[in-house]
Amino acid sequence: MKRFVNTSGRELVIYADSKFSTKVGVLYRDSACYCIMEQDDAVVVLYKVSSNGVFKVGFTDYLLGVQDA
Repeated sequence: MKRFVNTSGRELVIYADSKFSTKVGVLYRDSACYCIMEQDDAVVVLYKVSSNGVFKVGFTDYLLGVQDA
């Protein structure tokens, strides 16, 4: 599985769907998580919520964050 790192210099909004219509979370600057897949202009990420340690899945359009494992 590939890694995803938020190298954008800002907080990334994570969305529930590939149309980026429903916000479900935030990936903080310089934080890392897993890239499940890339689809069209979206990346599906698996990330840990910092406040409670629960894992969530969501979409982002920041393709530059995808890295080889």
